[in-house]
Order: sequence, then structure tokens, then C-alpha cells
Amino acid sequence: MDTSAVERVITTRQDEYVLVTVSTERKLISLKWKGYAPSPQFRSILEDALSNVRLHRVQGWLADLREMNAILRQDEQWTVNDWFPRLAMAGLKRMAILVSSDYFNQMSVDRIMDAATPEMPFAVANFDDPVAALDWLNAKE
Repeated sequence: MDTSAVERVITTRQDEYVLVTVSTERKLISLKWKGYAPSPQFRSILEDALSNVRLHRVQGWLADLREMNAILRQDEQWTVNDWFPRLAMAGLKRMAILVSSDYFNQMSVDRIMDAATPEMPFAVANFDDPVAALDWLNAKE
């Protein structure tokens, strides 16, 4: 049996706020958010994800925000000023965002990305279609 063809996907976190998986073969992390995440959980989820990016040398990030609700302003600021600068040094190449249907989440994400993206050494794109997002993440440069 050729085990090289078997994709290894690790669930690193699964709770009422998020499902986080890592594909070690594709070097891809996926965060599927569920509703609203209070500040301690929001930050913990992003810290855990960053640790996994470093550990598995992840190059692609799929942020599935379709079911996510608002992000608190203090978490927006923390994400821009503290977390994104550390992510920028972690070796990521691409981030695909599946846009939320929640207006307040859209506004929060737009503010975060408008502030953070100019400093990012990786490409960021928004998608409505998960297949298109994965195709873009898996594309060779």
C-alpha cells in the first residue's frame, strides 16, 4: 500500500466555537468558526492555530467565517497589533477567507484586514465558495 497518497488531517481543536484541522501533507490549517467566540476563547483559538502553523510549517490558512458572528473591538485591536505580526513571521504563504453572512463580523474582519494586510508577507483573498478557496490555497505559485 502506498501510504504517501494518504492525506493526514489532524483535528487540533473542536469545541462550541471552532473546528480546527491541519493537513500535514498539504500544509494547510482550517478554522471553521461557529457563532460568537468570547474574548478568552477567541484569543486562545488564534494562539493555538499560530502554534500549529509553526509546528507543522503550514503555508495555507482557510478561515471559514461563514457562521461566525461579531468580533469585539478589543479583540480586533489585539489581532492587528499583537497576533498578526507574529503570524507574519510564521512562514504562511496564503490566507483564504470564507466571508461571514453576519454583517457585524464582515465589518470586524474588514477593519482587521485593512489594518493588517499591508504588513502581511502573504497573499489574502476572500471567497464565497469553499472549493474555490481550497483551489486557490492549493495552487502552486
